[in-house]
Amino acid sequence: MDREEKTVKKNLIYDGKILQLYNDEILTPGGKRAYREIVNHHGGASVLPVDDEGNIYLVEQYRYAYKQLLLEIPAGKLEANEDAIACAKRELKEEIGAECKEIKKMDLIYPTPGYTNEPLHIFLATGLTFGETKWDEDEYLNIKKIPFDKALEMVKSGELKDGKTVIAILRYALFKG
Repeated sequence: MDREEKTVKKNLIYDGKILQLYNDEILTPGGKRAYREIVNHHGGASVLPVDDEGNIYLVEQYRYAYKQLLLEIPAGKLEANEDAIACAKRELKEEIGAECKEIKKMDLIYPTPGYTNEPLHIFLATGLTFGETKWDEDEYLNIKKIPFDKALEMVKSGELKDGKTVIAILRYALFKG
């Protein structure tokens, strides 16, 4: 049986700075009409910075949607036609003031496939050197240097809530053996 849903009509509800909201009319595989609310997003890139001593760097920032401070790996949205590696390197510099000698792709995930088409690239950055941060004018971050083993324990205990951060830490644990 064909499981693909067919678009009957795209209905743009909101066109914002970083996303668009659609309420599309679709045809189900069984032939019924239904609606799908979709957030269209260009995607993002995130990076797990690991220094030569095995520490990782997270940023703590207030996330309005959750009304709490979260610890996350540096990340940001892709600009139109921007390369994901370039975005990851930019965010690494902006958020924690670091540049890296090596950057490797660890994953491409779909954070919330039920309502958004956002692709999120996850990279590993090593060979770090530090300089000045370049935060956006509305960013208020605290940089946290955490030994990797402690970060892994924070994942196991549920202390880290951000999905991309949890995945990056677990991927790195698998990669490093």
